[in-house]
Amino acid sequence: MSAPRTAVVIGGGVAGLCSAYYLRQRDVDVTVLEADTVGSGASWGNGGWVCPAQAGPLPEPGLTWYGLRSLLDRRSALYFKPSKLPALTPWLLKFWTYCNARDHEHGVRSLASLGRDVFDLVEEMRQDGVEFELHRQGMLVAAREPATARNELSKLQPMRAFGYEIPDDIVVDGDLHAAEPALGDDVRGGFEVHQHWHVRPDSFTAGLAAALRRMGVEIVEHEHVTGFERSNGRLASVRTSNGTRSADVFMLAAGAWSTPLARMLGVNLRVEAGKGYSFFVRPTVMPRHSILLADVHVGCTPLGDQMRIGGTMEFSGLNTDLDHRRIGDITTAARGAFQPWEPGDIEQAWAGMRPITPDGLPTLDRIALPNLYVASGYAMQGVTLAPPAGKAMAEFMTTGRRPELLAPFGAARLDGRRHQEPARA
Repeated sequence: MSAPRTAVVIGGGVAGLCSAYYLRQRDVDVTVLEADTVGSGASWGNGGWVCPAQAGPLPEPGLTWYGLRSLLDRRSALYFKPSKLPALTPWLLKFWTYCNARDHEHGVRSLASLGRDVFDLVEEMRQDGVEFELHRQGMLVAAREPATARNELSKLQPMRAFGYEIPDDIVVDGDLHAAEPALGDDVRGGFEVHQHWHVRPDSFTAGLAAALRRMGVEIVEHEHVTGFERSNGRLASVRTSNGTRSADVFMLAAGAWSTPLARMLGVNLRVEAGKGYSFFVRPTVMPRHSILLADVHVGCTPLGDQMRIGGTMEFSGLNTDLDHRRIGDITTAARGAFQPWEPGDIEQAWAGMRPITPDGLPTLDRIALPNLYVASGYAMQGVTLAPPAGKAMAEFMTTGRRPELLAPFGAARLDGRRHQEPARA
């Protein structure tokens, strides 16, 4: 194939912007279409974690029974809205087939390989003039019971094979609180992962968008895709609320909204929306680290004079409605883990749609037509995976040859063909 000269990327979140960034570096004229504003979806209210050492996919051994117990429990970290279960059942049954040791180990290897170079890529972006708020404070995994923290540590031991520094054991009580004074006395065990950064996510997408515009990329906001036009067995153009846009190659990178877009072309992406919630508080003692509260599945990120708290995985359809009971549950779960928060209400409560595949791995592939590609399904690792995935997808789109790094992330794997292993470094 001849190298494409033009591309349309649908989606102005971290997945689409990173793909556009690397396409432009390959001298492709790129247009990014965003239905809302840049970075307004799942890329806005997350913790901004750059965490390649946390490479475990969502389905894991034992989660099947946890999920069954959670089906009707609104207070559970993993929740399925009963009215949505009929539509979710095929995806959910597929998800549960991946809750085993073999598939989980494959997922860990695949995600660890994909995320391996993210720190270098983030640094290269900064050197290239992409401006965003970056912190290199490490992450503390903490729990009320030392046994819970030790179990989380055991899950990360396979990451040693990929060059990550994983502690041999946890620290407890006084040693833990000396390492992280923001924790409350009830939190008794934990460990630190040094190879963990975080960004302010809205600054990351804004910085990427500003850099792309300087590079000559057209970013169009508030433009909705309404359909697609084919010609000679290829995708010729995208119909939008403002007209028609043609290109040589196209990418769906609209997060959970990629699924209804692909459906217009007769493609089932098997990407469901897993809603997460977040909000800001003002702690009396600001954490020194990002903190994962392992026993309640809540992530806490220091950003300036505020701490963003996020959690839950709610399958309730494609919507960003705020369920304040869920926010209250996260607040209750987190409040007891820290020194007292300053008085006042929580700030900037938010809900966003994480794109989740049944096996917890992103789909990074060419689909349906020879010039149509997809980059979706990053789940809770969008900031970590978008730069390396965007770089590899730009290579795929401009050469027509799939990089070996992308072998585990083909769309066909979810139709029965599994375990294409990543290339070894």
